[in-house]
Amino acid sequence: MNSRVLVTVGPALALLLSAGCASTAPKAQFAHEIVAESRISSPDSVQVNVGAPEGVQILPWERDRLGQKIKGRIDAQKISHPRDGEGRAFEVDLQLSRYDKGNSFARAMLAGLGQMHIDGRVSVYQSPEHSLVGEFDLAKTFAWGGIYGASTSIEDIEVAFADGIADAVTGHSSTPSTGHASTASRH
Repeated sequence: MNSRVLVTVGPALALLLSAGCASTAPKAQFAHEIVAESRISSPDSVQVNVGAPEGVQILPWERDRLGQKIKGRIDAQKISHPRDGEGRAFEVDLQLSRYDKGNSFARAMLAGLGQMHIDGRVSVYQSPEHSLVGEFDLAKTFAWGGIYGASTSIEDIEVAFADGIADAVTGHSSTPSTGHASTASRH
């Protein structure tokens, strides 16, 4: 291949190949797997609560935004999982253990610097009994550098994190993975 073409096409190709990374949904690390009969499906309703201990720096409106994204992703995915019968009510509680917006300038300078992280434990309850039907950890890390790293925001990472939760509670993901949550998605 001509070196001039490689110099011209190489960076564009690298950007395209890496573009999916911020949007890659992390995989749930189940502590209590959700059985098929207890997965959220259509016509079920869901309420999402997002909490964080004092040490996790997230503003109330950011917590609300994340909760709305999670609910929206669950509602969108449950449509492809119809179930006969009356709708059930579920509560999805996310307890954040880490919410770090990182630093876009540091990410622009060098990949790995200024990383963004969202980590948490998700508990799924069926109402009105408030019985636990599933529990899992989820972690999303973004560490790309350059223009892509600098232009990616925590809101982009929230969407992927919300997709990971929706995958787990609707059974959209093929097989739940097990292991250490912090290695669930290192993008």
